[in-house]
Amino acid sequence: MKKLLLGSLLSAAVAMPGLAFAWGADGHQSIGAVADKLLEGTKAGAQVKAILAGQTLEKVSVWGDCVKGIDPQKDFAYTSMGRYPECAPFETQAGIAAMADYVRRNNTQCKPEEGEETCHKQYHYADVAIQHDHYKTGYAGTSDHDVVNAIRAAALVLQGKEAPAPFSFKDKAEALALLVHYIGDIHQPLHVGSVFLDKDGKQVNPDEHGYDHSTNTVGGNALQCPCGNLHSLWDDVPYNYKRGRMNDALAKKARTYNVAKAPLNELPVLWANDAIRDARTLFTGSQFGKAAPASRGLNWSIALPLEYEKMMANMKDDALVRGGAHLTQILQDIWPE
Repeated sequence: MKKLLLGSLLSAAVAMPGLAFAWGADGHQSIGAVADKLLEGTKAGAQVKAILAGQTLEKVSVWGDCVKGIDPQKDFAYTSMGRYPECAPFETQAGIAAMADYVRRNNTQCKPEEGEETCHKQYHYADVAIQHDHYKTGYAGTSDHDVVNAIRAAALVLQGKEAPAPFSFKDKAEALALLVHYIGDIHQPLHVGSVFLDKDGKQVNPDEHGYDHSTNTVGGNALQCPCGNLHSLWDDVPYNYKRGRMNDALAKKARTYNVAKAPLNELPVLWANDAIRDARTLFTGSQFGKAAPASRGLNWSIALPLEYEKMMANMKDDALVRGGAHLTQILQDIWPE
């Protein structure tokens, strides 16, 4: 099979920020901006304005990743001052204290196993094997504190209810900032779907033969291509989408997008199902090399098929549109007209 070494196509993706924002800040902010536009003149839009006190969904959409600058190993100090322009609004004395408070409350309450990330970082993703066509809590790579359940927990707080353990969201403003971020995450396919490989690079289903943690490519983070790793490639958005250039076009598409109807609690499952479908598509035609030792676990090489750039651009556009439409949908379900 002919392969594309992606060369200049991927050169911009190599310089991704160290916090590894899903979609990058631009993608998260685009999803928030689309919902800001679609909620204008609605009851939900008025509630959002009241809760955020002058901020917008676009601006707070990155807060869930900015808090990753808080380091529990350094007495919960903020270690990213000035590194990420999108985080600047939160880098006041009060803002840093709020980020540190959130991380303290969501640090080890989920009882992470050895080698697992701190709890609040686990809220951003699931790792469902692409052999499945749907999400189900109990599959390898899911938990009661994965991205599906994080969306549910944030929505409960916005409804005036308590978030289930291990989540701790102190108020509606914190929950809303996290909800917009998690909805961005769940629409990035590799934040939900993952491929599992043995040491020879052959796909395995962890739910059929027992879950060996070493086989998880953690949403493409352990798959190496000329771009660095596959997950970072998918986190980025095309250049013409950056700095909000495509927000009006995305909002126009989102306005006519036909969202699936379901009880609010089930909406994140539907969105996760879409992400698993997309993850299966983005791995189609790829080939994997043998495992090699890495600083954490194993890495595999991945060779991507021709026409990958076009497929990826179209899928990202569609996912950003769906993200904005679905964020609008869940907020209008929380605060109906």
